[in-house]
Amino acid sequence: MSDWGVGYLLGMASGLAIGFVVARRQKPWSELTQKEKRIRIGLIAAGVVLLAAGIVMLLMW
Repeated sequence: MSDWGVGYLLGMASGLAIGFVVARRQKPWSELTQKEKRIRIGLIAAGVVLLAAGIVMLLMW
């Protein structure tokens, strides 16, 4: 298997593992304080930016 394929599989596996652990501990949106809502929105925005950067790097490589 190529290096690209191994990296892709490892990235997918680690992303799913992190997602399952984080999703299990989350409170519903209505129960969050304003500070927690701002933090969650910031983390989602950071994730989108990192995803876009990863796609750009993939296409440039």
